[in-house]
Amino acid sequence: MKKYRAAVVGCGVISKNHINALQNSALAELVSVCDIVPERAAAAGEKAGCRYYTDLAKMIEEEKPDSLHICLPHYLHSKAAIYAMEHGLWALSEKPMDAFLPAAREMAAVSEKTGMRLGVIFQNRYNPGSVFAKKLIESGEAGRVISLTGIVCWHRDEPYYAQKWRADYSTAGGGVLINQAIHTLDLIRWLSGSDVASVKATASHHGLTSARVEDTAEGFIIFANGATGLFWFTINDSLDRDVTVTVKCENCEIRLVRDSATAVFNDGRVLESGRDTRPSVSAKSCYGNSHDIQIEEFYGDPDGSLVRAGVREALKTQELLADIFDCAAKTNPAIPEMR
Repeated sequence: MKKYRAAVVGCGVISKNHINALQNSALAELVSVCDIVPERAAAAGEKAGCRYYTDLAKMIEEEKPDSLHICLPHYLHSKAAIYAMEHGLWALSEKPMDAFLPAAREMAAVSEKTGMRLGVIFQNRYNPGSVFAKKLIESGEAGRVISLTGIVCWHRDEPYYAQKWRADYSTAGGGVLINQAIHTLDLIRWLSGSDVASVKATASHHGLTSARVEDTAEGFIIFANGATGLFWFTINDSLDRDVTVTVKCENCEIRLVRDSATAVFNDGRVLESGRDTRPSVSAKSCYGNSHDIQIEEFYGDPDGSLVRAGVREALKTQELLADIFDCAAKTNPAIPEMR
């Protein structure tokens, strides 16, 4: 069976998850990597056993890959994806779609115009606990979703912001909201089973780092189906605690912790999802172990319908982020316009 020829642009930490997935894929093979830092490109290429480049256009011209995996700073996601799609490649980008909502919308529009497949990584949706919770809710067994609560309490210090793009709204598009907690926001929105009706939120920089972006955020979401969402996120703790998402339904409460979930029913029954017991290949434990599942879906989706639905979902999460930032900007003038 012919495999898709895949290339990776951006050889930072997250690229390792993509490279590992491609090296173990039944549907795609890694042919080259690219990074503007020569030493980083060389190290990644030599470790992966593939050719490496420092120029994206040259790599695409010479390697003629079928797809491009985008592991770049946020503000470059749409530029790389659009360039790839306009040159006949499928594009698979790390979250978020981009630093700003208009660029994310342009990405989706170019995919529709060119017919090229566009994917956005939200790997936590593929964790055993997330899949378990979604199926339980969609089956009707859990009953109506009443409320959802997401908590992220992590540690990020000055060395984390040594990569300067992370420290500024113009390049990162935000701090804890778009870098660390976007997965939790995505799960809250996805598990609600509904569109967002309204948002109230605040976001501030409370910690000791020199970064300009917010390091703490809290808010309240009302969904169109009547469910409510609460969130509190910070990167000012002294360690990374387990991320939790709690879903209160009519018939049970579902609690997601890391990659597993437990449902406790009103009648005393307890159902558990189990965990991903495969050996970890993730560059960081907080990334989880589900990149490979989403990447296989990207290549294995027969007609692209699952991937297109994923882009619509990613765009809705980007819109929720913009709503949160716009609301927070009313009390914090340091937050720029996200729309």
